[in-house]
Amino acid sequence: MFKKILIVNATPKKDGLTHSFVVAAQEAVDALGLESEELRLAGYGLHKCVMCHDGWGICFKEHKCVLGEKDGFGAMQQKIAEADAFVYVTPVYWGEYSEELKLFFDRMRRCETTKQWNGKDDVVSFFKNKPSILVAAAGGGGGGIVSALAAMERAVDQLGEHTGHMNGTAGIFDYIGVNRWNQVYKREALKAAIGEMVAINRDNKEVAAMNHIKDLEKF
Repeated sequence: MFKKILIVNATPKKDGLTHSFVVAAQEAVDALGLESEELRLAGYGLHKCVMCHDGWGICFKEHKCVLGEKDGFGAMQQKIAEADAFVYVTPVYWGEYSEELKLFFDRMRRCETTKQWNGKDDVVSFFKNKPSILVAAAGGGGGGIVSALAAMERAVDQLGEHTGHMNGTAGIFDYIGVNRWNQVYKREALKAAIGEMVAINRDNKEVAAMNHIKDLEKF
């Protein structure tokens, strides 16, 4: 059962269209009696990946970044480890997610996705088997939402070791595209999606627990 949902805030603004969806996500999580935490990327000043040595640094085998202690990336990894699910909220620029979110995804992929290449069952991505909701908000003319969500889907799928199945307990649970005209009902849609994601996860876990009890009773 979920205890904490991490809201990854990829907008530099502290108000406006995109930020209103960060607030909506927090309200939804709080209403469910769960813990919400906002990871505001603009507050960290993340560095870009410097492609250490021949293109791979300690991220490949140690699964941490050489810059992690300098810009807070290591602390971000710990927040990911502690979360049970994620809501990503980004503005749309040039049909893509924000530059801050790109820095986040680029470095997380190098540290987390590489865990599946070590062949060790006890070393898995901190994102694995945790569901996500993707929110892309386009101001201005409202274009680029679909391509931004598609790019987010690819990054999140890679981080979760290709757990993109739609069963509510892993992979991407929902995609929410936002513009100035649909923002009111899309905020409500986001709240509903968070509620459903939590409910389905709870129900699936309860069913799994009951099945396990039944299996034990056979012996």
